[in-house]
Amino acid sequence: MEKEFNTTFMNRSITGLMLVIPFFSLIYFANSFLTNIVITVISILIFLEWRGLAKERNLTVDLLFIIFFILGYIVFQEYFLFFFVSLLAVFWFIFSIFLFRNKLELISSIHFDNNALRLLVIAGFYSSLLLLVQTIEINHLLVFIIIVNTSLADICAYLVGSRFGKTPLLKNISPNKTFEGFVGGIAASLSFGLLMYYVYQLPISMVPIIIFSSLYAFVGDYFMSYLKRKSNLKDTGSILPGHGGILDRIDSHLSATTIFTFLFLLIQTIGI
Repeated sequence: MEKEFNTTFMNRSITGLMLVIPFFSLIYFANSFLTNIVITVISILIFLEWRGLAKERNLTVDLLFIIFFILGYIVFQEYFLFFFVSLLAVFWFIFSIFLFRNKLELISSIHFDNNALRLLVIAGFYSSLLLLVQTIEINHLLVFIIIVNTSLADICAYLVGSRFGKTPLLKNISPNKTFEGFVGGIAASLSFGLLMYYVYQLPISMVPIIIFSSLYAFVGDYFMSYLKRKSNLKDTGSILPGHGGILDRIDSHLSATTIFTFLFLLIQTIGI
């Protein structure tokens, strides 16, 4: 058991570093153009992997949506992006209510074959990252914060849950995820949020945003677990050692990034 834990953790860590180092290099040098390219490539890979998991595909709808998205962005710019972020944030809020009430069976449309769901989740995630990169002055810091916070919550939840986990959270969806792991992830996020607050002199409102987004990292994790369970899949792919597919690695980021961006821009607008 100990050997299996160490091997799995090592594979996850190596894969995580392979994904994180190039991205953080772009963030460090504050190159928005290259960062946007990386964000676009990642979103395309997510799109293709999800599409490959669907039994029913509609190429015409996909192409029309892509054209609609590009034209909408050209005409309305960040307002168009925020529309998709808001739309996806509402979806995550609603999904989380059904999730924690253990009533997901009432949402029959949550499956890999749902074309609208795939387009909404990926477009909202992509829009979130684009908006963060465009944010004046602290743009790359925001991308750094959300990526590290989500990854940290995920890793600490895995470590604490693997070592001390005894109480399953939603065992009908993902029996290996525990309450102890959940608390470990949130505690790590709280510590990271306070560290960022003191180091970068961020507004105090950023701390609850960071913590709240880590909560939704777990929602995204359960979301993908639910989709895989409905399709009788263990992984969404095999491209990443220790993680399976791209969606297996990015699942918590899909929701956490959207919620983080939505709350950050909302509070900025309100002026808190």
